[in-house]
Amino acid sequence: MNATGRRGRPAQADAAPQKGTQALERGIAILQYLAESGGSASVTVLSEKLDLPLSTSFRLLKTLENAGFIYQDAQLGWWHIGLGLFTVGSSYSRNSDVVSVARPFMRRLMALSGETANLAICNSNEAVLISQCECQSMIRMCAPIGSRLPLHASGAGKALIYSLPEEEILEVIVSNGLKVFTDNTLNSFNQLIQDLAQSKQRGFSIDNEEHAIGLNCIASAIFNQNHDVVASVSISGPSTRVVQERFEELGKLVHTTAQNISTALGYQPV
Repeated sequence: MNATGRRGRPAQADAAPQKGTQALERGIAILQYLAESGGSASVTVLSEKLDLPLSTSFRLLKTLENAGFIYQDAQLGWWHIGLGLFTVGSSYSRNSDVVSVARPFMRRLMALSGETANLAICNSNEAVLISQCECQSMIRMCAPIGSRLPLHASGAGKALIYSLPEEEILEVIVSNGLKVFTDNTLNSFNQLIQDLAQSKQRGFSIDNEEHAIGLNCIASAIFNQNHDVVASVSISGPSTRVVQERFEELGKLVHTTAQNISTALGYQPV
């Protein structure tokens, strides 16, 4: 009888994923060792310290080199931390800076509006929630950190793209499509472009039950010193409380908050 794994699959079916996981773990171990040893080491030292065959170490090093994470010194042959890791670290640092700078402004926004304040960034053509200040109301709208929202059908998402040129907005739409979530979702390019133009002009976007029935959201773009949109700040709450009659009032409050965060990040109006 042939050996089988769970669900009757041959045991060797798991060999490839396990091999890939092992290679990933070894690659991470190499990067960690380089970081701990001052940023550089020879392949011989790496092999000895990590208990890896020399050929395996060299193969992993070449893979990491192709990804830009490390590079080899042409004279000594030693391996060094590369620009790719700096880029990854810088990305984390930028997001961390936005969160730390935005937090006090978000707390104030939450207190003044009475609604949950959110911070989101754009990732893989979606809005991703990276920070939140929950309001104290018994009925409140909260989503887990890391939640993803559509760019075309959420306040936070629309705030991330309303400053983009029309051709870039079109690229986003072509990539993502205009999925319909509720009867209020804007499901045509012309509708969305008009809505985004209005959002840009007034300084804030509105999600009027476009992503979820019973939930309204108002958001505004946050800019860095290079005039790039790096995040959006928003408030979200039940549509019975965040009513249309309050959109203008709350929108100005959210926009002012976004301006204050942008200024703290080094943004200066032209």
